[in-house]
Amino acid sequence: MNIAFRRGGPLRASLATRFGNMAPYIGQVLGFEDRTGGRVRLITVEYKYTLGFEASDEPLLRWEYVRTRPDGARRPWCRHHLQGGVTLPLGDGVTLNDFHLPTGYVTIEDIIRFCIVDLGVAPLSEEWNTILDESYEQFKRGFVTAPTPMPPSGKKYRPKLKRRR
Repeated sequence: MNIAFRRGGPLRASLATRFGNMAPYIGQVLGFEDRTGGRVRLITVEYKYTLGFEASDEPLLRWEYVRTRPDGARRPWCRHHLQGGVTLPLGDGVTLNDFHLPTGYVTIEDIIRFCIVDLGVAPLSEEWNTILDESYEQFKRGFVTAPTPMPPSGKKYRPKLKRRR
């Protein structure tokens, strides 16, 4: 995982999966919309989450979103999509990179859950599922104006939110 800060370089992380060590990348570009009373609302302009083996420069899987397709895009591909260097049984040399497989909005919590459940990454807490559900709810409540869908785990719960005074 590379984490870059305004005044520093990227940090590297490694995930020990049941398939070997993988290098995650989580990147987001945020913008804002002006609101009344001098307030602003953060919006996601684009995101890119990738997973790949540490020994490879190319990601195995790449979840991407772009709010606005670039001018001159050849085709009107799905703005929320999955791509990757995975060979598909559709012909000679066809990979997932040849498609923009629709995904819907993918959150950081979704990627972490995938790493724990499907890739066998050891969670840092026994309460990881609840922590991810609460984080997802806080994100939806704080940054999205549409009705909040059920969390990815399918479990209803009451998040523990700090009250402001």
